[in-house]
Amino acid sequence: MGLLVGLPLKLFSLLGHLIFLALRLAVPIAIVVVAVILLRWRRRRRNAASPREEGPQFRGPVYTVDYEEVPEDEDDPEDKETS
Repeated sequence: MGLLVGLPLKLFSLLGHLIFLALRLAVPIAIVVVAVILLRWRRRRRNAASPREEGPQFRGPVYTVDYEEVPEDEDDPEDKETS
């Protein structure tokens, strides 16, 4: 009689523990997924609301450098060593 009552009760207990374990794992993952979806949705709304400007936007000093071409030396000692 103990097996007829105890075994089904133990199986239901194990099933309950497995369900609670799945919920313990699923709820935090679901919270993270919902947070990521909300953040992406807000970013899309904000980008769609603001008009895009043509060209690059600079928020600081911009430095330009002019390079001048230097002719190569004909008698470079490094070239003679490698040839």
